[in-house]
Amino acid sequence: MRGWLADSLRLYWALLYWNLRKSWFRYRRGRSPCPCQSPSDSGRALETQCEACVGWSQPGRFRRVCPLLVPTPKGLRCAADTAEVRPFWRRAAAYYGGLGLGIYLALVLAVFAFLRTIGYPVSILHVGLPPLWHKVGQARGWFFLHKSNQAFAQDRIPEGLLYLRNAYDLDPSNYVAGIALAKHLQAGQPARSDEVYQRLLRDHPQRRAGTAQEWFRALLARGSFDRIARLARGELLASSPGAAVWMRALLYSTRRLPSDTLLRELATSPAPALQSWRPVFATELLLREGRLREARDAITGPLPADQAAFHVYYRVSLLTEMGDTFAALDLLARHAALLDAEANVTLRLDALAAGRMKRPHQQVVDQLLAQPLSTGGLPGLKVLCAHLIRFPDPAVFDRLAEKVARENLPLDTESAGVWFSLFCAAGAVDDRTRLHELGFRLRNASQKPFMILSAVEAFFRGELAERRITTFLPVLPLPLEVTYALFERYPLPDAPAVWPKRP
Repeated sequence: MRGWLADSLRLYWALLYWNLRKSWFRYRRGRSPCPCQSPSDSGRALETQCEACVGWSQPGRFRRVCPLLVPTPKGLRCAADTAEVRPFWRRAAAYYGGLGLGIYLALVLAVFAFLRTIGYPVSILHVGLPPLWHKVGQARGWFFLHKSNQAFAQDRIPEGLLYLRNAYDLDPSNYVAGIALAKHLQAGQPARSDEVYQRLLRDHPQRRAGTAQEWFRALLARGSFDRIARLARGELLASSPGAAVWMRALLYSTRRLPSDTLLRELATSPAPALQSWRPVFATELLLREGRLREARDAITGPLPADQAAFHVYYRVSLLTEMGDTFAALDLLARHAALLDAEANVTLRLDALAAGRMKRPHQQVVDQLLAQPLSTGGLPGLKVLCAHLIRFPDPAVFDRLAEKVARENLPLDTESAGVWFSLFCAAGAVDDRTRLHELGFRLRNASQKPFMILSAVEAFFRGELAERRITTFLPVLPLPLEVTYALFERYPLPDAPAVWPKRP
């Protein structure tokens, strides 16, 4: 056994050593002595002994290095004349290749066993085939994503965030991990959250529309209007789906910024994607400059053919803001077919409330409250909650709360937005009893303590030293329209004056 082991070790050294010496001998073309044949022999084939195998435990094993060594009646002899002695590099390559392959397979098995022991969902092919090595990182990413979900479910937030970071760092192509990380970081680490969103936009262009929408909602909840304006500008220039949504976001954010530089840049941009929006930019700049009569004249002309629905929405909203209720309602009536049902009822309610037209306003409220919640009435409730935040009316909210209680609306994933909207509407109309009842119900429905709701109650009761709505918006699952309404009702303390102002 010891001799076999020694000869095996000599084999890999001999494959290099003797092939190198034979190659040098061939290069010198006989001008140097033969490196492996006995110099005392004749040098002829089958008569000359091999000196290279002398030190081996069993000299016959040297044939793995040089097949010219053959057995004869007189013992092992070289089968080549001295001039024909040559190296066997292919044989050396085969042995070294086999050794390398064996070591590689052993390492593959060891690594595979180690990863599977940890729990990574990897295949032996993922570990063994270099073109599939990237799937090992992906498997590790999914493993840590699963661990993070378990940690969050058990309310181990720091641990869940750590696992989530590991999942995304190990596999940046994992969109699910990336978007989850961005959402979890948006409240506590907004700068890091923005970096992840930016990276997702760059690395996953095929999912740009959804990523941009998620980022927009996160930015809006934090009141980052400068970033919203830049994001909306980029989406408009890229002709992303939902251009009207991005246009509204752009206008909403630029109205809350002290500078009109971005508006002027867009108004003079030659980009084809902005062609249909230039009248809107021009009107906004007129409002900024206080030229209200000219702005009023600009929105009374014919509707542009492109993006007509948004232009109707914009003009009706602007007329309502200017206090011209009849013109707003007339324009809405003439072009109602261009808008969806939610936009129609939102504009009508706001115009009627702004114009203090109680009877028609009551009729629209009655129509919304007449819709059963079980057959599609939830969107109407969200619209009504947003409207009550803009135009508080305790009597209407009382009817709304009674309807929800009467029809026993369940509190689940589908209806969560409505319940939180009701909670904020109760605070806006100063119904403190229902505000507390709704907060108590929402806290009890959560699997973990939702203590932020106590701070929200204090906010609406005016008990906080600094009333910043962005303190709690990032953690409340509110519909977009309700978030817009909350910022209109409770602007940030350091925000510039918004024009036009609601009458």
